[in-house]
Amino acid sequence: MISVQNHLLPLSGNNIVILVIAVLLMQSCSVSKPVSVPKDAQIVKAGGKTPPKDKSDAEGTQPEKNRENNKATNGKPAGDKNIKVTLPIDTIMWHDISEKNPPIVTKQKQNVIYAEGLDLKDEYNVTLLIPLNSDAQTFPSESRFVHFYAGALRALETLDEEGIKLNVQVIDTEEGNYKIKDNLKDLLTENTDLIIGPFEREDLKVLADECKIKSIPLVSPWQTSTKITNENPYYIQMKPNLKEHFLKLAESTSADYQKGEVVIIGKNNKETASWIQYFQETVSTTQHISDFYTSYFVSTDSLSAGPSAFSRLFKNNKVKAVIIPNYSYTDEDFIYSCLRRLSAEKSGRNISVYGMPILYDSDKVDFDFYNALKMKVVMSDFVDLDQGKIREFRRAYLDMYGEIPSEDAVKGYDLMLYLGRHIWKYGRNFQYYLENEATSYLQSVYDIRKARSEDSPVTNDPLKFDYFENKHLDIIEFTGNKWERKK
Repeated sequence: MISVQNHLLPLSGNNIVILVIAVLLMQSCSVSKPVSVPKDAQIVKAGGKTPPKDKSDAEGTQPEKNRENNKATNGKPAGDKNIKVTLPIDTIMWHDISEKNPPIVTKQKQNVIYAEGLDLKDEYNVTLLIPLNSDAQTFPSESRFVHFYAGALRALETLDEEGIKLNVQVIDTEEGNYKIKDNLKDLLTENTDLIIGPFEREDLKVLADECKIKSIPLVSPWQTSTKITNENPYYIQMKPNLKEHFLKLAESTSADYQKGEVVIIGKNNKETASWIQYFQETVSTTQHISDFYTSYFVSTDSLSAGPSAFSRLFKNNKVKAVIIPNYSYTDEDFIYSCLRRLSAEKSGRNISVYGMPILYDSDKVDFDFYNALKMKVVMSDFVDLDQGKIREFRRAYLDMYGEIPSEDAVKGYDLMLYLGRHIWKYGRNFQYYLENEATSYLQSVYDIRKARSEDSPVTNDPLKFDYFENKHLDIIEFTGNKWERKK
């Protein structure tokens, strides 16, 4: 049974996207608004289809007697709630694609020892903190967070069909208007089992510290940093940090090229110098090659002055690839200018450009650059729209919501399935077991490992760590007319 605490928010506008996505999907948003439907209302499928009854036990989980032993202390007995939402949900056609996309296959790294004290419950209370901005959305289909939420809702339907019981509360943080500090008491109750979000980094820091005190797992789907928290086994970061991206680029380029063939380009400042040092040290440590990279500093003035910004670089006939390590949107104009000049000045040279996700995400970087510069980008959550299982998901999503899903819809679907299945299998302290399995879903791959903060107080203790982090990254390349994972 999936139940959602409903706090419906009105939206302006009258197009079909708002009707379908904003009204029918946003069944729970800000807790500060009055409710118009019953609390703990069940998500009801069209046609009067009732959710499947509770299965005796999920495959691979602890015997059911342990769940029975946990009832007295960890939760109340489950029971079907046949409360129908007073919204026109029966106008939506819900499509079941669970047979087309069977449950994930996990690769067991080591045997997991189950103990009688494993903290299992009959159902788990999950809070999703997401900036839907439901009061201000005129075109919800353009919001990455609306698509993420819609994908997560589809995953909750799948989990319900698998007999996994989640009681989900969704809170619209409205891009910072929801004050985490003012709502900690309501968020971190004794019944809270998992929190996903929030988006704002400062809010995330505050919540991470409080979740550590309360022993509540906190999952960050969007932010990546090595400075969020210290010695906190309850914090799980789903996006690898900056140095992990650099490490992947160093591994890929050092495997494909020889010493002196790859140039790191950037501004002549301390930040770029520190990046270059990290790249050099990484290859020196892993490949035992010193000074593998050469560097080339370029100024904003030279990029705009004329066709000579990279004249010295192209005089070196040994150069076959360049790395642009800039990752922030504050450097978007600089990155674009570098690509424009590289494309114009290479004069038929076969040059590949490696870089950060901004090369893939930026609206300023288009097909002409992808193709001319043989781009390769390090990504943690690339979605290949041509894969069969993604096409099936897109068709089901379109049937359900009347919108073509964005990549964020796939991310929301994958993440909610991943967390739902693992908390159900391992209980409230599920994060300790994530290292036992390397798992892939529709498109996302999760390789959760222990990580350390940049200012970690436990650097010299090999047995301690600061948080859990997804380490999986791909190199994607533009081949022909599309992006695909580099083989």
